[in-house]
Amino acid sequence: MSGISVEGNSYFLGAGDMPPGVYVDLFMEACLRLCGKRSMDYNEVDEKQPHLPKGASVPRNQVAGHKHEGRSKLGLLEHEDGTILKALQKPPRGTRELDFYRKIFDEDCADKDILQLQQLLPQFYGSFQFDEYPDVTYLKLENLVRKFKKPCVVDIKMGKKTYDPEAGPAKIAKEMTKFPHVEKFGFQFTGMQTYDPVEQRIKFYDKFFCRKLGENELLTKGLGTYFSIKHGLRKDAIKVLIEKLKEIEKWFETQRRFSFYASSLLMIYEGDTQQNDYYTPCNQCHTGDCMCSMADSEQTDSTDQSDNASSRGTENTDLTSSETVLSEMDTASSSRTDNSSLTASVSNISVDTQSTSGNPGVNNHNAILAEVRMIDFTHVFNVEEQDDNYLYGLKNLISNMQQLLDS
Repeated sequence: MSGISVEGNSYFLGAGDMPPGVYVDLFMEACLRLCGKRSMDYNEVDEKQPHLPKGASVPRNQVAGHKHEGRSKLGLLEHEDGTILKALQKPPRGTRELDFYRKIFDEDCADKDILQLQQLLPQFYGSFQFDEYPDVTYLKLENLVRKFKKPCVVDIKMGKKTYDPEAGPAKIAKEMTKFPHVEKFGFQFTGMQTYDPVEQRIKFYDKFFCRKLGENELLTKGLGTYFSIKHGLRKDAIKVLIEKLKEIEKWFETQRRFSFYASSLLMIYEGDTQQNDYYTPCNQCHTGDCMCSMADSEQTDSTDQSDNASSRGTENTDLTSSETVLSEMDTASSSRTDNSSLTASVSNISVDTQSTSGNPGVNNHNAILAEVRMIDFTHVFNVEEQDDNYLYGLKNLISNMQQLLDS
């Protein structure tokens, strides 16, 4: 694929293409605002990279947050050792996030709630500085997408209030205008990346696409888009992710320590269904590339080969497309007049997931590798009560995902 097709606020990359440089978002936004929809040749895009400190690169799968554009605009970087580096924001936000990570990952901590919270966050490896940027401090964090071959990623900002108690009137007004429906649903999408294994195509959706989602589109064009592939919905991934979200919900229902504002959930699942056998987490070390998982795979080579052959055979099968399914869901949700429910109505919808749920090589519930972690803690405050703001959005997110799973 030699070009980028601008469609709304998304763009496509072929199986062998690299994501464009960090300036492409600004370039695309300018084109969209000035010229509307149009197609651009990939070679016309300025691929000049900003200055990068030695041993760092721009993350390939960043879907939201600050992007690195040199010293003038710091953002996420990927260290040569595979970890993610997040530049601290100005005080008090940056120092608040650093203090939070240090508190949660304190080696001497014996607090039950905090020890449980450690499992819900990216691993923290301390602070870091480059020789070229001596005045910039970075958080050194686990790279959550590193173990995925074709990661499908979505960043979901949680809470019906995304402004903290210290926010002034201007900040409150700004946050409320970004996504007016957030007070009703309690969560909002800020960016996503999907991969269709049949078309072998990566698709990116930026924050502008996400902000345009209407009240009746949050399920169909939000979650539905994230989990859809050409021939159906990835219900195997949805099921695993719901289970992980319920673990986070369980923690929030008992903790009375923190209140999280403008914090996000990062959800990831493996988009390459042909690689599910290789990326199955090991029971001992919970990674997909360890020696013990390789030993286990030797015992199931014959089964894997049979499964892979079966899954390859379904790629050319004429199945109900996800576009048709989501269109039907859109119609069902837009015709709904009862606003008491925070999930769209998707009853009487038949989703054909033959290639993802009828194929043992793809639908093996235990084979899908998916992950959910809490991220972004610049607005975390110590409290002595339940965080109803975050919990409200989390419950609604689980409910909406369950709607997709049950459809």
